[in-house]
Amino acid sequence: MNILVTGANGNIGWYVVEALKRAHPDATITAATRADADLIDNRATREFLKRVKPEYVVHAAAKTYNADVFRDHPYDVFTEDVAMCMNVIDGCIDAGVKKIVLLSSATVYEGATNAPFSEEQTETSPPPKSPIGLSKLANERGIAFASAQHGIDFTIWRLFNVVSPREPHDKPGAHVYVDFYRQLFVEKVSELPIFGNGNQERCFTWVEDAADAIAKYLTDERTSKQTINLGGNEPCTLFQLRETLLDIGKERGLLAADYDPPAKTGGRFFGVEAQRRVPALGKAESLLGWKPKTHFRACMEKFIEGKTNV
Repeated sequence: MNILVTGANGNIGWYVVEALKRAHPDATITAATRADADLIDNRATREFLKRVKPEYVVHAAAKTYNADVFRDHPYDVFTEDVAMCMNVIDGCIDAGVKKIVLLSSATVYEGATNAPFSEEQTETSPPPKSPIGLSKLANERGIAFASAQHGIDFTIWRLFNVVSPREPHDKPGAHVYVDFYRQLFVEKVSELPIFGNGNQERCFTWVEDAADAIAKYLTDERTSKQTINLGGNEPCTLFQLRETLLDIGKERGLLAADYDPPAKTGGRFFGVEAQRRVPALGKAESLLGWKPKTHFRACMEKFIEGKTNV
């Protein structure tokens, strides 16, 4: 079996490659990075896939953007993400790929209002408003159209707040847990800014839980032409996230025992904010028997351990 993973050095892609090695030890795995092919370049992408000739493609590649880019360059965010995915689809068609696995995002639910979000809600809710949410939904639709026209199988995994130690924390990014880590553990701020009221609920997913599922069910016929949520099952508020990170930092001697910066709420998130963004996991459980293995606190403990051991 020949498997290609795009974005193999990324926050999630690296773990997917390692999980595939464990789940499919006899497979040939091509861990593709930008040095192998610029996915923005259609011709280069198609030629690369023709050379590799994979049976399965896991599309994990996505450009990383900081808050300023999201706010000031929405057209670039949208077009670059969509272009990469469409070029990969073109390459898969040329190469006769059996199955495409897309790592999508909870941002496709930006138009939905009633959490927990089920896979069916994107069919009945207004579309996302942010460039990244709309691009992820466009990617999903593109793969479904390619499947209908060219017969390529697919699985779409919608990932909710995947926590990865590989995610950079040197500047404001797209994930609140990374921003909190930078501000509390690196900058040691005297006051922690929290956009909104602080009671927004999120579910966090340990990256290896997601990667193991993606690898395990790669060839499983039950995932054929399915869109499935992958996420944690313990909603917590941003206030609770702050408290948990502080507790872990103090327990491990990384933060002073008396360090307790107050939260300053307010302001506006640069993207499309939701008061409650939690996944409905019934489909993953009923179809595959999948549940997240890592509890919320353990997820944050592993994240901090990964960051501090680098």
